[in-house]
Amino acid sequence: METSNSHTNNMLHTSGRGALAATFALMLMALALLPSTAQAQHGADSVRLYIERTEELLIWAHGLVSETESEPARRILRQAADMHQRSMGMFEQGMMIESLGVARRARDAMWHSVRVAREAMGLDERIRIRAERFRDQHGSLMERARESHNEQALTFLERARMQAERARDIYRQGDAKLAWKLLEQAGDLTQRAARLLADGGGPERLESELERTRQLIERTRERLGTEASEQQRRLLGEAEEAMQRALEAQGEGQPGRALQMVGLAANLAHRAGEMAAGAPDNEAVERQMERFEARAGRIADRVRDSGSAQARDMYDRALRQRDRAAEAQAEGDPELALRQLRAAHGLLNQAEELIR
Repeated sequence: METSNSHTNNMLHTSGRGALAATFALMLMALALLPSTAQAQHGADSVRLYIERTEELLIWAHGLVSETESEPARRILRQAADMHQRSMGMFEQGMMIESLGVARRARDAMWHSVRVAREAMGLDERIRIRAERFRDQHGSLMERARESHNEQALTFLERARMQAERARDIYRQGDAKLAWKLLEQAGDLTQRAARLLADGGGPERLESELERTRQLIERTRERLGTEASEQQRRLLGEAEEAMQRALEAQGEGQPGRALQMVGLAANLAHRAGEMAAGAPDNEAVERQMERFEARAGRIADRVRDSGSAQARDMYDRALRQRDRAAEAQAEGDPELALRQLRAAHGLLNQAEELIR
């Protein structure tokens, strides 16, 4: 517990949190100096809202961390949850400044647990997540580049798209490490395009995008309310994380990176809001599960008899993904179950390629 708290405290002093830390410092000063009852009530409402958002983020983080087998990530998340409970108790006792400080540490610990969990994910899962994020970021930047007629940015984005397609093809051929490198290169190209677009729009454009996206996230959260599904909460949590990274990049003088992340945040919020209609159900999961079992059964003997250690590894990983899908379905998250099954089918594709 002491080690994790020390690490969390150190995280609060990194330069990447400059802008966010300054915001909270001003909030603390405001709470300390408020002279009137009305102002005091406003400060209490701000702290209460921050604590409530922390609880929502903890729910989202639990869904992500539970996808991995990382005990350090789970331990850090439990510590974050304990600090969150302490912050709520302090708030109820009227200890506004103290409760906000503990809530901040809880949220930082929560983000740390997410990073540890993601690092513990297998390469296949990280590739899938990175490919999804690339599509979101690329689509957002492409829209901005077309609106501004920025030909140089469009050129970088087209090259990024081609690299991402190469990564997909290489991954299907069984070379995950090379696919990851190609996705990294595609990401670098999108960042160059983002810098061009940010420089062309000026700081006012970035401020406008940040405020517009912040309002979008809040409106989406209010509209979904308590009826939000686990997947919608996860997407909104990821949107919140992307917004935090955008603020960090802005504070570090990286407008291109900030524009890239705020575009991602907006896309994630839109996806959460649009998910209510047509969300996957258990019948869709069952159909995909049956399809997987049939495919896996057909190639099991061929994989075993091929003598290919790589094919066997792919096959075993596909089975593990299938098991994770079953767990997600049992926990009432069909969207996550379908994502896991798609990954499982992809691994079966690679195993089949290796034994042809």
